[in-house]
Amino acid sequence: MQVIKYRDILLEKNIETAREIIANDGVIVYPTDTLYGLGGNFFSLAVIEKIDAVKNRRDMPYSVMVSGLNMVYGLVDAVPDVFHELYQKILPGEFTFLFPVSKSINPELVKGTGKIGIRIPNVPGMLRLIEILDVPLVSTSVNRSGQPPLNDPAAILREFSGIQAQEQHVVTLLIDAGLLPESGGSTILDLTQSPIKCLRRGDGFELLKKLDIHIVS
Repeated sequence: MQVIKYRDILLEKNIETAREIIANDGVIVYPTDTLYGLGGNFFSLAVIEKIDAVKNRRDMPYSVMVSGLNMVYGLVDAVPDVFHELYQKILPGEFTFLFPVSKSINPELVKGTGKIGIRIPNVPGMLRLIEILDVPLVSTSVNRSGQPPLNDPAAILREFSGIQAQEQHVVTLLIDAGLLPESGGSTILDLTQSPIKCLRRGDGFELLKKLDIHIVS
């Protein structure tokens, strides 16, 4: 597994390393504003299958990390007005938004649910990298099914460096931002119904209360 420090991720040589890995359906670990994320090219079924194997989980879809609104428009046919309002108030931030997925997206990428969870976390280096690569990344916590998420790069290396390189589900790159604080994960907001429904109270939920944004549980 290659390791690149987060502070160096936008150096040209490191951008090219990430580009090559993503283009070849590699699986990477990267920091978000809550937990480390496990991901790769969202449009690749091979990547989805590798992450399924790493996590030992095949029945649930994964969220997607994007750089901004333009990528949202490519994944969702009709972006509701309420999202544009929230975008101005709370993004980038610790939230996942659930939308009806675009009819142009292969249903297998979202496990046939018809919905897609989208994140725009407050991690400027990663947002810029995604913008440069022009590829939305699968975003799921770094853990095997039933285990707690790993937020320590040393623990992540121990967990995944033992995977044999010839195995299809190898993790090939760690973008190391150091030990991340304990986190409850992102707050998940369902925009497929009105009023907005909160599916999980995670990091960021207190901000919604402070801004008096109307949601139901």
